[in-house]
Amino acid sequence: MGLLDVLSQYQQQPNRPPPQVFEDFDQVAREAKPEDLEYGLEEAFNADETPPAEEMIGQLYERSDDDTRAGLLNEILGSLGGAAAAGGLLRHMRQGNRFSPQEARDISPREVQAAAAQARQQNPNIIQAASRFYARHPRLVQTLGQAALAILMRGMARRRRI
Repeated sequence: MGLLDVLSQYQQQPNRPPPQVFEDFDQVAREAKPEDLEYGLEEAFNADETPPAEEMIGQLYERSDDDTRAGLLNEILGSLGGAAAAGGLLRHMRQGNRFSPQEARDISPREVQAAAAQARQQNPNIIQAASRFYARHPRLVQTLGQAALAILMRGMARRRRI
């Protein structure tokens, strides 16, 4: 079954993901363009059927290694133009204007969730930035669960107009 066949299942039955959602996502993640994954992830972050985006970002952060954590923190900071509105995150930064993996290790998922919520108030594009970032890390995205993955693939199908 090809990528479009897999995605069409999620477009046709949006409220009932098939039992093989994880396997389908593995195939989609291998074959899809990162931009398509980004779009689907943004849809999952913004869906009413999933937890708030900030909570999902905190969940992904918690499951990330230190390098990936630092990348996300720098993405959040960059989306705010380095503004101090990143709240308590900046107090962890020891040098320069970017987070290091060592600094990221000291930041809790709860702090990231709060910073993402605060950042979203100032710049709604933080969700797009987080989606773009995590589209490059599909193994982590898979940890969001069946519902989020089904919504992600439904969004990808809609983008491709299947």
